[in-house]
Amino acid sequence: MKETNITVLSETFDLYMRKAKEAKEKGNLVLARKNFLLASETMMQMAKQSQGKLKEARMERARRLINVTENLDKKPERIEKKQDNNSDEDDDVKKWQAAEIPNITFADVAGLEDVKKAITIRMINPVKYPDKYKMYAKKSGGGVLLYGPPGTGKTMIAKAIAHEVGAKFYAVKGSDIVSKWVGESEKNINSLFEEANKQDRAIIFIDEMDNLLGKRGVDTHNDKRVNEFLQQIDGFAGRNQNLLLLGATNRPWDIDSAATRSGRFSQKIYLPLPDAPARKFMLEKNMKNVPVVDDFDIDRIVEQTENYSGADIEELCDRAKDEPLLKAIATDTIVKMTNEDFDNVLSIMPPSVTPKEIELFEKYNEEVNGYIKNKKKN
Repeated sequence: MKETNITVLSETFDLYMRKAKEAKEKGNLVLARKNFLLASETMMQMAKQSQGKLKEARMERARRLINVTENLDKKPERIEKKQDNNSDEDDDVKKWQAAEIPNITFADVAGLEDVKKAITIRMINPVKYPDKYKMYAKKSGGGVLLYGPPGTGKTMIAKAIAHEVGAKFYAVKGSDIVSKWVGESEKNINSLFEEANKQDRAIIFIDEMDNLLGKRGVDTHNDKRVNEFLQQIDGFAGRNQNLLLLGATNRPWDIDSAATRSGRFSQKIYLPLPDAPARKFMLEKNMKNVPVVDDFDIDRIVEQTENYSGADIEELCDRAKDEPLLKAIATDTIVKMTNEDFDNVLSIMPPSVTPKEIELFEKYNEEVNGYIKNKKKN
């Protein structure tokens, strides 16, 4: 049976999610459950047509949607937690452990020179050259929010920052912090900041920021969670200049506006889809030491992959190696890769980010980063 186009699946998924959220807001839990399940099934179909990290991410999202469905009609404040009589009172609070200083550098990140410069000025140089920043009364501190389509390197940028400043790296997802138990999300937030504050230098990197800091006024549990997080930001900003805060999201428009005011995530940096030089860098990295024919044309693949994310390109290279690899195994010879190997995969693998999604990001970027420019013109 012919596979459904991934773009069609993506648009179908968005439709089910929109219907599910609308039904949930109106209190129609039966319809909301139905659409969440349909969205989960659609995401699982997308996962089956993916490979590598993209496949894992999509499968994980499908599983989370099933969990949402199962807990849709449960009221957290009325659910009793089962505790072992011998356990401590705080056993259910999330325990955080920092990763060692990452070995990824900015040299490993393809393109994004403007992004690297902005982050260097805002987050890296204040740590490396505090006296110079003091001399020029240059403002530092506060968090940075990275936003853009999935697979554009937000996590990689965060790890590179941690490497540049020699910081312990706390990488968490918004969903890791959020809990259905009343008050537990706030405890998780508090314990995360307390643990990071113990380090001489640390970075808290929170992916899926929209899950953690959703707009207030709809859900009281979300409101309490947002308030607690904002209090922690305001508190650590004055206590520990060596604690850096970095957020990432694919849905910046869903984040509460109070989180992006001055002193919090006031600097919002757009990570767009890779341009041609960046795509070439990624292709060369993924094809390093791989046997190819003499007339292999990597520039041709660069032209063919416009609007492909970094994750897409990684998957493309991996899938293009399948046929030559199978032939090499069958014949016990070295089978060199050709451009046709990529053509075959490209014919069935469109970009994972749709033109409609790109338009949303471009519009948001213009609104948040083009506002001052437009104001000056007036």
